[in-house]
Amino acid sequence: MTELKKSNSNPVDDHPDNGEDAKSKEETQIHEMGNDQLNRALSQRHLVMMAIGGVIGPGYFMGMGTGLSTAGPAGLLICFAIVGLLLWFVIQSLGELGSFIAVSGSFTHYSARFIDPAWGFALGWNYFLLWAGIIMAEYNNLGLVLYYWETDMPRWGWVMVFWVVFMSFALLGVWAFGEAEFWLALIKVVAIAAFFVCSILITTGVIGGEKIGFKYYHNPGPFADGVKGVFEIFVFAGLQYSGTEMIGLTAGESRNPSKDIPKAVKNIVWRIVILFLGGIFFITITVPWDDERLLGETTSKSASSPFVIAFDRVEVTAGSHAVNAVILVTIFSAVNSAVYVGSRTLYGLAKEGAAPKVFLYTPKNGSPIVALVVFHSLGFLSLLNLSSGAGVVYTWVISMTGVATFITWATICICHIRLRKAMKLQKMSSSVLPYRTGTWPWGAYIGSGVSVFFIFFQGWTSFAPWNVQSFFMNYIIVIVFVVLGISWKIAHKTQWVRLETADLVTGRRDWLM
Repeated sequence: MTELKKSNSNPVDDHPDNGEDAKSKEETQIHEMGNDQLNRALSQRHLVMMAIGGVIGPGYFMGMGTGLSTAGPAGLLICFAIVGLLLWFVIQSLGELGSFIAVSGSFTHYSARFIDPAWGFALGWNYFLLWAGIIMAEYNNLGLVLYYWETDMPRWGWVMVFWVVFMSFALLGVWAFGEAEFWLALIKVVAIAAFFVCSILITTGVIGGEKIGFKYYHNPGPFADGVKGVFEIFVFAGLQYSGTEMIGLTAGESRNPSKDIPKAVKNIVWRIVILFLGGIFFITITVPWDDERLLGETTSKSASSPFVIAFDRVEVTAGSHAVNAVILVTIFSAVNSAVYVGSRTLYGLAKEGAAPKVFLYTPKNGSPIVALVVFHSLGFLSLLNLSSGAGVVYTWVISMTGVATFITWATICICHIRLRKAMKLQKMSSSVLPYRTGTWPWGAYIGSGVSVFFIFFQGWTSFAPWNVQSFFMNYIIVIVFVVLGISWKIAHKTQWVRLETADLVTGRRDWLM
């Protein structure tokens, strides 16, 4: 009698006890969702390394100069610590979602499944625009970084050459992507660790001969522009952290999401504390925020990187060239990740009926080839920056990606909250979750609340004094998100999901636990 009650109150017990039967049922469910076309070839070591260093892009090495000159050393640390804590809450929510329901195009799917299909539509295209901005930025950075070595190839030539290289590599399948990210991420982590050691040698006078210590925290000071300077770089920090949530997107192509996703989630904290906060700390003790090269007009963006400047200040040319080589590696990794995530986002949208079905076409190697080619072609839009007029459009596109990140993070936390509420209403025990976060419920509520705060208040400087261009640059992606959601809701008459009947079964792979 007890067993009968347990079976009726807990849907997970409806799955067959036999592992093979459960696997067969799960495969049938996935086939119905159109998810069987993707190849599940990502192993735990791929996901773990991607979580630790896979999304450390060139912005980490080149963009930190802008952040340092805007906020100052203490301001930069405070900003990244706050956004890093927010990211930690978001990833905890994503850990529960991704390990429990492993589907491709996770953000779009979770939103449509637990909030409203119209929300899922808007979020999917929001995330697509985020990565479209990133791939444009990275191809632009590629040309700028190669100028450091004064090559004869024009910037558009480098874009064309590497587009062919990355496209060829992407067509090899998800295993090739995972393997490339593993080794590229490993190179980045080792390089950052080497910089930590070099920074210590520089500040102690072993390299350069001058004992710097914490001199730059006193002169020119800990803050560049007070609270205003700190607030101005929150979106910048969000953009630098963006991509970490891609571990949820990879759940559908993980061999064992119930074990792989939790392992990757647990390693996120090391990426935040050691790689980001540690990296920023060592930058701030080797380079003052008022160094004119941080915002200098140079033909190569690498020349304004605080990592390069740190070596230039002590006249170690070899170190500068080494850093530039590492920056090039980060761009390779960033483009590789952008092509993967952007194409899978298109695939997920098509699967949900929010994009043309042609993006679902997948050959035997499990790569959505049409989605790959279409998304990757957006990299050519980086050539807009070669024209001063079109460059304004380019700047606007890039500025939107940080806000799009906060929209995505807020939605992940909201989906987590609604998943838990649905489980409670349907009398499903939380013990069925492969990964249970210790931050529930406050972590999800803080994560969603703070993300929403940043979405609406990050552009407050455009109001005092009023600046129309700055306002739209800061809020255009919010307007686009709302318009997309409302339009889809009106056109398709979608309904807010009732948690009492929300689907808590499809996409689960309990037989792997």
